[in-house]
Amino acid sequence: MAETRDPIILHHADVLSGSESPTGPIRQCRGNVHLSQGNVSVKCDYALWNINSNSVEMSGNVIIQQGTMTLSMPSGSYDGGSKLARGRGGVKVIDRGRTVKALYGDYSTESYLARFFGNVSVEDDSTLIHADSAHYERSTRRSLAFGRVVVLSKNNPAIIEGIFAENIPNEGMTRITGRPILFLIDSTKKTDTIRIERKQESGKKSKKNVQTQDSISIKQSFAYDTMTVIADTLETSSSRGNMYVAKQNVEIIRSGMAGICNSASFKPDNDTLRLEGKPMIWFDSTMMTADSMYILMKKRSLVKIDATGSAFTLTKDDTLRPQRAQQLSGKHIAINVKQDTIFNIVSEVQAKSLYFLLSEKGIPEGAAKNSCDTIVVRFEAGEPESIIWIGGVQGEVYPEHEIEDREMSFDLPGRPEERKRPIKRSRQYLHH
Repeated sequence: MAETRDPIILHHADVLSGSESPTGPIRQCRGNVHLSQGNVSVKCDYALWNINSNSVEMSGNVIIQQGTMTLSMPSGSYDGGSKLARGRGGVKVIDRGRTVKALYGDYSTESYLARFFGNVSVEDDSTLIHADSAHYERSTRRSLAFGRVVVLSKNNPAIIEGIFAENIPNEGMTRITGRPILFLIDSTKKTDTIRIERKQESGKKSKKNVQTQDSISIKQSFAYDTMTVIADTLETSSSRGNMYVAKQNVEIIRSGMAGICNSASFKPDNDTLRLEGKPMIWFDSTMMTADSMYILMKKRSLVKIDATGSAFTLTKDDTLRPQRAQQLSGKHIAINVKQDTIFNIVSEVQAKSLYFLLSEKGIPEGAAKNSCDTIVVRFEAGEPESIIWIGGVQGEVYPEHEIEDREMSFDLPGRPEERKRPIKRSRQYLHH
């Protein structure tokens, strides 16, 4: 033992027996076994200790401790030469508020790197991560998750699926890559009132009096909806008020709304969503673009979309003539929503409109193009119903014979190229 560098030392065993083997002396330790090497402590029920190779096989309530870290397992091994601990049958690591579990794992007491394989979970105060495999760096408390990664938030009903996740505690952030999808599950309580009629009979058989009474039964249920956010990269930030940030090729889908942009930030705590980098939003039959957009929700229901900078809306309400789109532009456009339906759109500052006219019988009657300070388009059942021009109004009306088959030539300046509307996605990793 004196010739072995950093030898494993036995402190206690209820029963100790020894034998010789081709590799040298072997010691069997049973009952309340306690061994150590430097600042590494090993406890277990049974240990097979090879003195020459400076290694030990362990089983039964194995606990390895180093500083703030505790590694527990049903069985495993420790190599004093490579300073590598290996666990199997269910490994658990606890270190400074973080818990990692897996079927198998190994830990270097020299580099402070732990690796885990098979049904891995990484948990701290705000996040639970499931993955096929993971790495944990004790020195930085940074963890990496690989494979079918699922990130669950403890602060809101959010689930993120991806193929790689990096948790950085010093920055209070988790980054998920591999085209991850965020699922934010919303529940809304619905109350249904049912009127029940009850009949009561009184008197003798020959003369019966029938009295009818009404009573009301109130039934409550929950309607579930899910907002999905897809991007090249998703980041969660507990240090920034539980904010979610989506980067590059972002797609957002919820109820009747869908959107695309280069970056988006979402705060579930105050129901705000900000879109940057060529954002485009679809809601009902209206498409909107701008330099940036700010979406306000209340209890997860859409209330308002504020678009700033080169804002533009297209509304297609004529299904027989899809090439005709009601158009609105301005420095600022707001879409106001009630009960998940648009009730008006307001354009301000350098406001312009192109409005295709229809008779009461649905016959096209040309178009009107106007500019003014403010334009208000009122909707009925999600479709344009009337339009109001306010302040410094200028405009022209074009007869139908000038419009027919030449609709595109009357477009407002800056009409955006139409894009494919994103579709809703389903969860993939339901086994976690």
